[in-house]
Amino acid sequence: MSDEKKQDREKQEESAEQHTVTRRTFIGTAGRLGAILAVGSTALSLESAAQTSAPAVTTAQTSTPPPPPLRGPVVPNTEVMAGKDPVMKVLTERPLTANATAENLNDAVTPTNRLFIRNNLLTPDLQAAGHTLTVKGLVEKQLVLTFEELKKTFPAVTVQGMLECAGSGRTSFVPLPKGTPWSPTGGYGCPKWTGARLRDILKAAGVKKEAVHVAFFGADFGELPTAPPVVRSIPLSKAMDRNTLVAWEMNGEPIPKVHGFPLRALVPGWVGSASIKWLVGIEVLDAPFKGTFMDDSYRVPAHPVSPGEKMPKETVSTEAWPVKSVITAPAPGAKVTAGSMFTVEGKAWAGENSIAKVEISVDEGATWKRAALARPGDKYAWRMFSLPVTADRPGYLTILARATDSRGNVQPIVSTWNPLGYFWNGIHRVGVIVEKA
Repeated sequence: MSDEKKQDREKQEESAEQHTVTRRTFIGTAGRLGAILAVGSTALSLESAAQTSAPAVTTAQTSTPPPPPLRGPVVPNTEVMAGKDPVMKVLTERPLTANATAENLNDAVTPTNRLFIRNNLLTPDLQAAGHTLTVKGLVEKQLVLTFEELKKTFPAVTVQGMLECAGSGRTSFVPLPKGTPWSPTGGYGCPKWTGARLRDILKAAGVKKEAVHVAFFGADFGELPTAPPVVRSIPLSKAMDRNTLVAWEMNGEPIPKVHGFPLRALVPGWVGSASIKWLVGIEVLDAPFKGTFMDDSYRVPAHPVSPGEKMPKETVSTEAWPVKSVITAPAPGAKVTAGSMFTVEGKAWAGENSIAKVEISVDEGATWKRAALARPGDKYAWRMFSLPVTADRPGYLTILARATDSRGNVQPIVSTWNPLGYFWNGIHRVGVIVEKA
């Protein structure tokens, strides 16, 4: 069976029935070392069976947002960056963001010390001991699991999956939108993740038929108590995907604190904001969550707008990444000898789709040659490509790469402009210097 047919079958088997109803909100999160937040794990565990099973859905008009997490110790930026490769460039300090560019991401698996950093708030200094995960909402049985219970109760799986900020490559847009100034090829990575399948956890809780979305709640907090908590929700169908995890390891080691220790959501192939870090709560909802990180940010126009226009009223939430490829070798400005052969290498990915082909051009797109693709790995892992190229004459040589996905979508020359600068997937260009033999 082909990879595409296998993926289509998985989607059919794992799709969940959708319903249009109102939403509710999560009412508690847990803090570090067992500290109780607004509604802590201790209080939750003492709820009676009657309270747990009683109707708890409120309407959008009367529900209230979750309280912000309690403030606690934070990991200083200097400590975070001390554990990173020197090729990582800090883009902003508050919140902390940093990235490595394509030529530093040529590994088959992204090294932990080169995975991009994207904080929305501060980096909480959490501990595994006493950390709990609460699962509630439209479930038959509320769960409050300690970190150790989670690891012992559910089978551990390891998947390699793309993690990419929605604003990756933002500085390539013209005019430049506001937001983190991600490098043209920065803000993504593809490590290996180990954890429990979210669907196994949800099945243990028993998802009710009214369920539509699943929300994740993080334990991070801002410098000011008024900073909104980081909450995102995803459709139930994506939550039930076999590759969506509650992860506790990255590349075989505990997830670093800046990347979500001790637990984080992993929603591969989608914008990174869906993969909430420092995970303390999961709530099954009857509609998408309403909040800052769902309604005010991480949205794009429902229909294209002219470059420079303001955000229109009709918008949609950012979800799966479109088809994209980057050249990881040679590096920009590399020197090669005229008449010699060198290899163009890179990575390609396509959100919910698979990569069908990658093409390379060395004549500004007049002609294209098909690159060799490495064997496909996990469903949401990037695909490596390569093509031997000969530098015919001295001068400056520009290399272009474009990918096509399994649905026929071709990487554009320039991405569709949008006010928040999301989903840059324009054709990547790398220039090299060809010297005389």
